[in-house]
Amino acid sequence: MFQTAASSAPSAPSAVPAPAHPGTDSETPAGGATVAEWVVRRLEAEGVHAVFGIPGGNISPFLAVLRGHPRIRFVIACHEGGAAFMADGYARAGGGLGVCLVTAGPGATNALTGVASAHLDGVPLLAITGQVPTDRYGLAAMQESTDEGGVNTVELFRHATAYTTSIVDPRSFPRLFGRALNLARTGPRGAVHLSFPANVARQRVEDPVFPVIPRRESPVPAVITGEVAAAFRMLAAAERPLLYLGAGAREAMEEHGDAVLELVERLALPVVTSLRGKGAFPEDHGLSLGVLGMAGSPRADRWLADGVDVLLVVGSRLGEWASKNFSRALRARSVVQVDLDPGSIGQLLLPDLPVVADAGSFLGGLAAHARGAAAALDPERVAARHGALMRLRREVAPVLEPAKAACGDAPLKPQRVMAELDPYLRGDVDLYVDMGNCTGWSAHCLSIAAPARAFYPCGLSSMGWSCGAVVGGKLARPERTAIALVGDGAFLMNGVEVNTAARCGVGAVYVVLNDDYLGMVNHGEHAQLGTPLDDPYYALGGPDLAGFAASLGARAYTVERPGELSWVLPDALAAADAERRPQVVVVRTDHREVPPYGERFASVRGAR
Repeated sequence: MFQTAASSAPSAPSAVPAPAHPGTDSETPAGGATVAEWVVRRLEAEGVHAVFGIPGGNISPFLAVLRGHPRIRFVIACHEGGAAFMADGYARAGGGLGVCLVTAGPGATNALTGVASAHLDGVPLLAITGQVPTDRYGLAAMQESTDEGGVNTVELFRHATAYTTSIVDPRSFPRLFGRALNLARTGPRGAVHLSFPANVARQRVEDPVFPVIPRRESPVPAVITGEVAAAFRMLAAAERPLLYLGAGAREAMEEHGDAVLELVERLALPVVTSLRGKGAFPEDHGLSLGVLGMAGSPRADRWLADGVDVLLVVGSRLGEWASKNFSRALRARSVVQVDLDPGSIGQLLLPDLPVVADAGSFLGGLAAHARGAAAALDPERVAARHGALMRLRREVAPVLEPAKAACGDAPLKPQRVMAELDPYLRGDVDLYVDMGNCTGWSAHCLSIAAPARAFYPCGLSSMGWSCGAVVGGKLARPERTAIALVGDGAFLMNGVEVNTAARCGVGAVYVVLNDDYLGMVNHGEHAQLGTPLDDPYYALGGPDLAGFAASLGARAYTVERPGELSWVLPDALAAADAERRPQVVVVRTDHREVPPYGERFASVRGAR
């Protein structure tokens, strides 16, 4: 986790002067530093050491500062969308601020999808876009991005970020820039956007003061102690409770994981997670039922189907992925929902006990309360629940067990691929999972437990996300193993960023599920309309993905038969760090194997 100037600030908002140097080791020139220099200086204070983007004339003031900067690297991507995905992955893996820097016009529009994807997943990301000089507004200048000419990029980002504005005056710059940073990194977090006209970025500013709001700490606020006690009483009296951890609980589990583990073991409390929360609670623990939601765990589905009397939801707004396509099976006699954002509470289920608080405060408080109120627990009830959970584990086998036994022949079943990948998702490993059939197979089959982590772009469900995110994530945490799991359609869409990894010496590993189809839509139409799975309409035409990857600078491998991934992957993982070079493992899979999206396909078929 990056430490920034804000992390040690006092509890009240403060005005913080910029650091002593304008982004280089030289002294501040007479007349102050430029706006662009102050931006880079402030990013350095935030702990940012990589900015992702594509060069362009309208951001040349920033490029001049970043070129050769001793502490912040400007990573030149192949596409602005890939740069935004890299900034997203950088923020998720490192826990700090991700930054993408792109030029005006098409630079901004190309980056929009990646910025929106980060925002919808609550990732702190700053998008900086260029703009033509203000004296050229209305003159049809090349790439002008205002209402006077071209596309107004500030307004374009308004519905894809938490904040967007144009910096048109150096005197208001510190205030607006500080506001953007505060909004990006305080909860609920998200993406922000700033547009800088080139002439404003070059103007000098004397000793600007940036308003800084300190990061939210996690002591238990006195205002929620009553809700904590009430939630514990409901859990203590329950016969079949369920704890549901969403992505909003991930950081809380990093801080309070041991205490939560003690709590759930004391109560024999079964735990499920959302897809984005996968691995927040160790999936190899006896009380874990895995992912609850689309393509989730059969054990989670079974516990829910047999009835839940108290459902405690922490850090999830229960969207489509998390609620199993808004399933009517997701119900309980009593619901407790905890979220930092009041707007996320009650969207799907009306809670009996709504709690507006950050997940860390609530979970830490609940665990502490349970220690002092252990006498309120009924040992017989706890023992009966533990027995029921153990029977469930015996009756419903993990998905990987039959997959390991089903060797079959080429082409490989995706379940078999997951079984061979799973043993390598241990220790300091970050898995970046793309959108498509690979999302479902990974959620359904893989087991994640800390310190391993899995990241999913569920908010916008953007194909191609992992191809860039894995690069940014590896740069943020170079000591961790970074693996992207991606389908062939998404790899064709954004796999060109393998070249960025090669040029920048990033040892990321890509595992590409290659069934030569746009598989999710192919199976979706088959489920809805009965179209044949061998129909060439969604076929990809047999591209040589290994050759494509090698041409971009990666070491490429091809896997076609059972068992091959188990010996290829260790070599790829070792070579990634030893060579500081991307490794691409193309795994030929069976396009006819039905992905675990039955409820999603049924919903689309039934939509009117």
